[in-house]
Amino acid sequence: MKRETKETAAYYSVITGDIIGSSSVYGKRKQLLFAMQKTFKELTLEFSAAIEKPFEIYRGDSFQAVIKQPGKALLISVLIRAKLRSLALTKSKTKTSGNKLDARVAIGIGKIGFNADKVIESDGEAFNFSGKLLDEIKNSNQNLKIKTPWQDVNGELEVECYFIDTIINKWTMEQAEAVYLKLLKNKTQQMTAKKLKISQPAVRKRIIGANLKSIELFLKRFEKLLTLKI
Repeated sequence: MKRETKETAAYYSVITGDIIGSSSVYGKRKQLLFAMQKTFKELTLEFSAAIEKPFEIYRGDSFQAVIKQPGKALLISVLIRAKLRSLALTKSKTKTSGNKLDARVAIGIGKIGFNADKVIESDGEAFNFSGKLLDEIKNSNQNLKIKTPWQDVNGELEVECYFIDTIINKWTMEQAEAVYLKLLKNKTQQMTAKKLKISQPAVRKRIIGANLKSIELFLKRFEKLLTLKI
């Protein structure tokens, strides 16, 4: 049952996305769906304090969630893309190459005026921003965009998203795998090496190759920008 809420000063992030390259998963759509369900469950558990409404998958390859700590929305979005780019489900792809699997992700930040039991039935400023952005992304070569109610913030984020998107698009499957583990639980290189069953220098090579430092700087800057506004 839907319930209408009074508009408050609270700001939320709405993450809306769809999977790129799902058609290239030859005969493995069930595995892809299972992997995404597992990933969303893992993210919901790890960011339980930040997530208002967990991810819902609809139309087979689209997803949406509401984040009550807006500053965490970008980190969660990067993790989703890292996970997809690490999956070995597409044909004729090796772990050292790129991956056709990825996601278009649109982050809308604002208020929520209509709150429903299901994420995809809710409405409000944050939902409108996110939904319109995803439509824009589908008609562009960019796979990550963010819109807020503040034009000065939007101007900066437009530039930063463009550069970070360029970095993510170049990740190999191995690099994406290392980035996911590092960002999810902030594991040390030694701990990540143990998890991946490779050497610590090999992990360091993947992290440097993925330009993770730039990603982390953007994540911190994003949180700082929102802290100044919210």
